[in-house]
Formats: sequence, C-alpha cells, structure tokens
Amino acid sequence: MASLINLSQVAKKAQIQTRHVRQLSSKLKLKDDNENKNAPRNPQAFVKVRLTPGEGDPLSKFRGHAHRKADPTYRPRWRHKANIISKEDFAARPTVGFDTQFDSLHDAAVVLSWLNETQRQDVYQMYLSMMVDQDNEFKGTTSHEYVMRVIAEKFHLSPRRVGAIVQNCHDEEQAYRNGEISKDQEKVSAWVDTKIQELIDDTYETYEEKNPNEFVEPPIGGADMINVSPARDAVTVEDLYDVEELEQEAVVREREEAQLLIDQKVYIEDVHAKDITSKANAECHKLIKRANIEFKDLRNSFKRSDGSDNSSDNGAENDYEYTLPEGGQREDEEGNITKTERRERWKWVAQTVNTREEKNVRKMKKGGRRKGTLRKKNNDNKDNTLVEHDGVLRVATMEEVSGVAWKPIRNPIEHTYGGVKASWLNRKHDRKGWGRMERKYVEEEEENAEEEVEKSEGDAEIASADVDADGGGDKK
Repeated sequence: MASLINLSQVAKKAQIQTRHVRQLSSKLKLKDDNENKNAPRNPQAFVKVRLTPGEGDPLSKFRGHAHRKADPTYRPRWRHKANIISKEDFAARPTVGFDTQFDSLHDAAVVLSWLNETQRQDVYQMYLSMMVDQDNEFKGTTSHEYVMRVIAEKFHLSPRRVGAIVQNCHDEEQAYRNGEISKDQEKVSAWVDTKIQELIDDTYETYEEKNPNEFVEPPIGGADMINVSPARDAVTVEDLYDVEELEQEAVVREREEAQLLIDQKVYIEDVHAKDITSKANAECHKLIKRANIEFKDLRNSFKRSDGSDNSSDNGAENDYEYTLPEGGQREDEEGNITKTERRERWKWVAQTVNTREEKNVRKMKKGGRRKGTLRKKNNDNKDNTLVEHDGVLRVATMEEVSGVAWKPIRNPIEHTYGGVKASWLNRKHDRKGWGRMERKYVEEEEENAEEEVEKSEGDAEIASADVDADGGGDKK
C-alpha cells in the first residue's frame, strides 16, 4: 500500500510539472495580481523603475540585426497628442492621385514641435540628480544606459535623443567653465526659441489643428514603413480560426515578450574601458604565458634605465646604448638648459587568427553557409587581440581594441554620451569636469581686462602726482 501511495504521489508531481511546462511554453504570464506590477524585476540593484515597452526599430532587420529582436525601448509609444493619421491608414493610402501634396498636417502625418531650453534643462537636471543619487546609494555603482532610458520614458523621448541632450548640455557647461560663451549668444538662442514657437503656433492655427505644445518624437512614417519583403512577415491562417482573435493574441504576446526582454536586460555599468580586458580564447592565453617566460631574460636586458645604481646593474651601459633625445638636455637661444623626457614605448597590437578555422570558413562559404555563423561559433565572439608593451605580452583592453581596425561594432547610445560618461568617471581627478559650472562669459573677461588697464593707468597717475607733491618736479 505504501508503494502505491508513493507511486501516486510521484505521478501527481510529474503531472504538475508537465502542466507547468505546458503553461510556460504556450503563454508567458508576466503579471501577477499578488505582486506589484511596477516593481522592477531586474537583478541589478540600481534598477528601481520598471520600464514599459515602447516601439521597436522598424528597420532593425535591415541594419544587420536580423538575428536579434528589436529593442522595445527604441522610441516611446505614440500618445496621440497631435491628431494625425494612423500609420496603418498612412501605409494604405492610394499611391496615385490628382494632388501633388497633402491637404493638412493630419493627412501628411506631420508633427511640428520644438525642444525649447526649459525642457532641455529639465532633462539635464534630472540626469544630474539621478547620477548623484545612484552614486551615493549604491557606493559608486552607476549606469548611464539605465538613467537615459528612465529619463526617456519620463519625458516621452527616445534614449538616443536624451543622450544627445545630456552630452550637449555637458559641453555647454564646460564652455561656460572656460568662458567661451557670451551673453549675446544666450539672447540669440532665446530669440530663436521664441520665433520657432511662433511659427509652429501660426501653422497649426492656419490648418485649424491641435497643437501639441511640447516636443513630440516624430511618428513612424515614410522610410520607416518600407517593407522590403512582406512575404517573410505573412502567415497563412486556415478558415477554421478567427483572424481578429489571433491578431489580438499576437499583439498581447508581443507586448509580453517585449516586457520580458526589458525585465531581463542587463544594463551597462559605468566602468573605464581601460579597466575592462577583452575576450581571448585558450590558445591566446597559452601563447601569452609561453612568450613572457621565454623572453623574460631578453626583456630585462633591454629594460630602460636612468643611469642610477638602483635602476639596473649596468646603468651606464644602458644609458650609453639608449640615450635620451638630444643628450638628455636642451638649450634654447638664451642659453637656458631644460631636461628632455623619454617618449613612451610603442604598443604593438596583433590579432591571432586560426588558419584551420579560416580554411573551414572558406569551405562552408562555398557550400552555401554564411561566413559569420561559423566564425561566431568557433571564436565565441572573442576579439583575440594581443598587446606588447614594455616587453610584456598581454590581452588588450577594450580601450585598445576600440582603436584597431577589427574593432567591434560600437553601441550607438554609448557613443552618443561618451564624453559626459568619461567626465563622470574622471570626476575624482577633475571635480569641475562634470555637472553645473559657474557662469563665466566672454564679455566679463573683456570688461575685467579693461578695468585692470584703467586701474593700472589710475595708479600710475596717482604715483606721478605723489612725486610732484614731494618736490620731485621742477623747482623755480
């Protein structure tokens, strides 16, 4: 009887597991009534806001990313602040007609908007606050990528545009720091904002349409609606199924899959590229270990020395063999002698390539298989870049890999705000290199120079007057 009970329990447990697997394979259920729907489900500690899906890049499959799914936060979802035609109706419009232009902004799917200075500064201020809060709460662990996406959802912008705004504001603050901006430039910028806003208001008033009164990301239209191969996206459906119900289920499934991609995304943390070592396979590590051992004695014999006893046993010989530029000192026309410094040694960079794999690639290419598929399988996305510097062979850093010809495809968002991110990482060495700066205008510097000249001339007149009062002048 005990054995029958155990068998029944095992069968029941297996049935529950099978039912659970079928449920996950048929439909992904991400939302739970007992959990907070807005709570982040990302393993990274600094992720506090659960982002929602927007609109993916419609041309991602044609930009060399057909093997991966489109980024669901590529651009914000359209909120219909301006009354325009839908993208379905715009794509289904007649291709032949009697008119050469659209009758209204609604029919043309055009939205006129302008990002003024107030909205731009609000974005930058939120960026500054979030970065400082992240740094204080998580002990230096920050992520520019996550901050840009949160700000983008807050202001209903694309992450790339937020990155460009932040980088532009950072460059302006550094220009204020160096005194490269005048007050006239600020007045011209405010005048341009006013005139463009007046033009937008007059245009919407002329067409009698609703003005969004804020910056709106342009709707998907025009080139974004090009469908090169519609047969790939078409799915045959039998008459036994309800097409409308299948479309609704597909929309829900895509939305849930997009939410799952957002929840599982690992954001890039802020780390210096020079501190990240590139990937290399086991063959490269064996080569590095063997080369450093075999050339250890040779490296010590060619080590640079300053001629002191502590630098090497035969410092004089090394100084004689590797002399400093111009004999170690330089004399100018006035006879002043200055010491010269050595330049840094060259870095020799190379990429290891397995010739056997290359032969297999050529064979598979003739057979019809793609070249990148086999290379990705063999190298496992490893750079295999080696650097020799000061006689030591090592794996290259990501900063060094980004400067070679076989560098990987760069992240467009990371490249957009690369300057402000580098300033954030270097803020310990240059505290004034990031954040708000004191306003120093060009006019103020010129006025200060004129005041100093006037003050020096006044002091000279006072000094001459004192000399005359003391009897230093002509006597009669």
